[in-house]
Amino acid sequence: MIQDLHSHTYYSYCGKDSPEAVIKNAISCGIELMGISDHYYGVVMNRPGVTYESDEHRIITHNNALKRYFEHIKTLAEKYKDHIKVWCGIEITAVDKGFTLLPDGVDVSMFDYCLIENFGCKGSVVDDVFAFAKRCGCEKTGLAHMDLNAYILSKGINRDAFFRKMNEQNVFWELNVNYDSKHHFREHRYVKDFFENAGLIDAVKKSGMKLSVGFDGHLLEDYAADRVINTCKRLEELSVPMIN
Repeated sequence: MIQDLHSHTYYSYCGKDSPEAVIKNAISCGIELMGISDHYYGVVMNRPGVTYESDEHRIITHNNALKRYFEHIKTLAEKYKDHIKVWCGIEITAVDKGFTLLPDGVDVSMFDYCLIENFGCKGSVVDDVFAFAKRCGCEKTGLAHMDLNAYILSKGINRDAFFRKMNEQNVFWELNVNYDSKHHFREHRYVKDFFENAGLIDAVKKSGMKLSVGFDGHLLEDYAADRVINTCKRLEELSVPMIN
């Protein structure tokens, strides 16, 4: 299946386009499964200097914003169901910038999936990705734009055991094929490394864990569907399972 599970809209503020425009563009490009995965802190409009009457008020405000976003995407999914499959996701960062973290009491479990970004990076407050995935409560959780193999090697983790646990807990690994102006046209090296590492590919296949493909798009004029399509087809040719 040709899928793109990492896409941003105006809900993320770093994005520009409407969710409907992103979906219509995906249809025209031949994408079969499109995931809208806006930043959590963008959806809830949480910015430095924003104040709340109380912690309870903050939680209620965030939950209401998330519900409106979810219902918007699901309405569009129903509208275009005869042309494309649309999932509603949410991207959550593991790095604390003072307004970015997912607070206790905020419910994101209704989303089709969540993407965790910056896990393993400097400043990450998430030590156990499996515990964090359980806290989020989504059916599927993905590790976004992460050199997972390098992380495993740096931590001295048993790769096979880690991959098996990912499969057991429905945690998938994203191959991020972004190449756009928002990211200064920098490619993620780990994606190329993956396809050149037969041992890593074999370990993934043996574990049963799933991969996803995402462009991480922010501007439709930069969208390079061929990068998404070619990566999906390469995974299919290698019989590497993708999340679906």
